[in-house]
Amino acid sequence: MLPDQFNRFVSSALAHNIVFFHSGHLDQETVASIGSMLRRRLQDEGASSVQSRKVFTTFMEMAQNIVHYAVPDEGETEGKLGALSVAREDQGFAVMCGNYLATEQVSRVRHRLEAVKVMGPDRVRDAYRRQLAFEGTDPDSKGAGLGLLTMAASARSPIEFALEPLPEGERTFLFLKAII
Repeated sequence: MLPDQFNRFVSSALAHNIVFFHSGHLDQETVASIGSMLRRRLQDEGASSVQSRKVFTTFMEMAQNIVHYAVPDEGETEGKLGALSVAREDQGFAVMCGNYLATEQVSRVRHRLEAVKVMGPDRVRDAYRRQLAFEGTDPDSKGAGLGLLTMAASARSPIEFALEPLPEGERTFLFLKAII
């Protein structure tokens, strides 16, 4: 990256009120490290303890989704490639992530995201409780399937998402955004 390109990148980050940004390979150790940095940044930003907890929880769920579900780059053995960002917005904080999925995962992911998007807060809480009771029943889930519901419960509005297929056809870019 040339200096003028980097300057434009920094200017864009400032203009969009980016509080924290990470792009690159993620593994459990990296997630723990950036989680500590995010906590400090939220404190510096004056986030309330409730807001800070919800932003942190949502950020960590998004990071774990990248670690568990992102498609690794060809030949990569360390971590999964993804991007995570927290920005200040009028309504609070926007927590965002992006990563590549295998195209065959898209239908299942879209179905889950659309189902959660139309739930109100009460239905999210009910679904969360039901999922706790049936922990581990989804064979495609690396956890109890609670991550998306946790993010939805913390968000002020429905989680936004986009799925954009790449020209090669084997991968799709997933973008998630939650306003906390």
